[in-house]
Amino acid sequence: MHPLVGQFSKLEIFRKLKLSEIEKLLEKNLLIIKKYEKDSLVKARGEILNEVMILIAGKVITEMTELDGKVIQIEDMKAPTILALGATFSKDSILPVDIITTEQSLIAYIQKEIVFDLCMENKEFLKELVMHLGTKFNFISQKLWFITLNNLKSKILFYLNELRKNNEKSIVLDYSIEQLSHLFGVTRPALSRAFSKLEEEGIIKKDGNIIHIIDEDIFINFSSN
Repeated sequence: MHPLVGQFSKLEIFRKLKLSEIEKLLEKNLLIIKKYEKDSLVKARGEILNEVMILIAGKVITEMTELDGKVIQIEDMKAPTILALGATFSKDSILPVDIITTEQSLIAYIQKEIVFDLCMENKEFLKELVMHLGTKFNFISQKLWFITLNNLKSKILFYLNELRKNNEKSIVLDYSIEQLSHLFGVTRPALSRAFSKLEEEGIIKKDGNIIHIIDEDIFINFSSN
């Protein structure tokens, strides 16, 4: 069996396919594998997408650069996952972001027509594809709302609230302050000051990458907005 079959079977849209079907795609070279070193530009904003991109090993980030040069990180993605699927199947198929590797990565490319054929042949594959697109739409909607928040304090509270599960009183940050500054589109010092301000206001207490919730009411109010 091809060594990458297992990775493909972990992907939402491929998990309903038989392992033999995935292996056939690989054996017939219908899935083209490319290797990228760390910090490589996989695709640039504005490029036309004729193929579905599948990250099968490594990590990438997607970024947008504003006219003033400020870089906004949209998403941080690790394998296995599908890249820019919504843009690939949009009317113009234009990539709205830059895709950059953050470690050595493997990306598989499969022609859109082959994906259409799989949809026609396998109803379960089609259902998984549609659900994946819906999930991504919800993510982008949340991200858009996050970007439009008018102050850094609100962005931090929104982010922490998203991480908080079952009203936990402690949250483990999944990114460093440096990484979060890119995610929020601000400088590292500005983000550090904002966290310090939240501590001064008695809302949180920061202990390394652990955030302790002090004022639970503000999170309840924030969730209802």
